[in-house]
Amino acid sequence: MKSKILWFIILILSTGAIIDVVRYLKPGPTNKTIIRAAETFPASSAKEIILAYNAYGGIYPGIADIIHKEFFASTYPCKLCYLSFGTFGMKDEWKQFLDSLDYKIIQLHKDQVRKIYSPQNIPLPAILINDDVTTEVLVNAKEINGVHTLQQLKTLVASKFN
Repeated sequence: MKSKILWFIILILSTGAIIDVVRYLKPGPTNKTIIRAAETFPASSAKEIILAYNAYGGIYPGIADIIHKEFFASTYPCKLCYLSFGTFGMKDEWKQFLDSLDYKIIQLHKDQVRKIYSPQNIPLPAILINDDVTTEVLVNAKEINGVHTLQQLKTLVASKFN
């Protein structure tokens, strides 16, 4: 019985490793989208909201993030993740707020942002918007890192659409 459990754990970990490797080796687009400074176009004309997290995507980084966030919260590098996610998923309050904005929501991790967007050194986390032509910063890292509660984050994002 113990050997079956051990083999099952090995299988799960191996599958996770393969998925992560494929994800990291997948090439990004050849032409990167340029992120513009805020107020290139009115936020109300956006089609998409892009949540750009300051964390790597994948199974193993996700496990490391859970441990880091739960046990060493004061040093966790992504305030957007910290405020909007619980241990195993997006908080219902944040999801309902995003749904109420009536925009397509895209979630990207640091590695995905670097593959798709330019400049490469945009401070993360950030909330971006896109109007099908231009991508710009709606809420920058400094603003996100300045809030301390999910309610403050929701208020900050909502204020950008007024």
